[in-house]
Amino acid sequence: MKKKLLLVSAMMLSVSSLMAQSKAVSEPRLFIKSSQSLMAPVWSPDGSKIAVTGDNYIGIWVANADGSNLQQVSDALGAGYKMNWADAATIVSTPYTVVDNLRMVRIENVDVQTGKIQEVAAGQRNFRQSKVMKATNLLKIMVDQPAEATKLIPSLEKFAGKMVLNPTLSPDGKKIAFQIVSNGLFVCDVDGSNLKSFGKGSHASWAPNSKDLMFARLQDNGERFTASDIYSVNVETGVENNLTPNSDVIPVTLSVSPDGTKVAFDNDADGNIYVIDIK
Repeated sequence: MKKKLLLVSAMMLSVSSLMAQSKAVSEPRLFIKSSQSLMAPVWSPDGSKIAVTGDNYIGIWVANADGSNLQQVSDALGAGYKMNWADAATIVSTPYTVVDNLRMVRIENVDVQTGKIQEVAAGQRNFRQSKVMKATNLLKIMVDQPAEATKLIPSLEKFAGKMVLNPTLSPDGKKIAFQIVSNGLFVCDVDGSNLKSFGKGSHASWAPNSKDLMFARLQDNGERFTASDIYSVNVETGVENNLTPNSDVIPVTLSVSPDGTKVAFDNDADGNIYVIDIK
């Protein structure tokens, strides 16, 4: 009887894990259409707005949560690279200028209501991106020294010589998701322990529960992306779902809304922003 009860409990736990896994409840739909090719969406902390950038991270545009009223708030080179929201009304941007063939990166606060730009730090040659984000010690290494991170972090030593890309901290501050070039998507605790591999994947974005991780699984022909799907994986169970099966969109970068009900993404097929509903 005891063994039977244990088996039933295990089955219930497994079913519960599957039911809790994020899944799509809509087809991808056009969210922001523009004559300007757009990419890299980022939701505001309160979910009321969404910011996007242009090709090569030139400029920043902001739209309402329903995709309406798209307005450009910056036209600077590199303005959209790793941009993040300081609060519901301010974007922290790190644009650059080129001086004597050297890239000089500065920090700017962009007021999305007025378009006013305030320089926070003047341009500097050896800029560290962790200055403008919430970063643990490990995350600082990944962000500021991507080429050296696998050598400097003991749990990643077997990947020494490979670059770390797109590290992102979970909402609860306990885990980091990141890519290792040619080795796929990984998650570890903020001290580097409990390293887990989740196979091919890029540009991960956390759900608010800090358990479900959304990412793109891209295919290419060596010159351009030919296909892609957005997947969700539960980092505790390893169970994953394809959120965009049988779709002709080619998602590259993506962002989960603060309430966990939507995933916004750029579609490499047409340069517009799309969204899917999830639960």
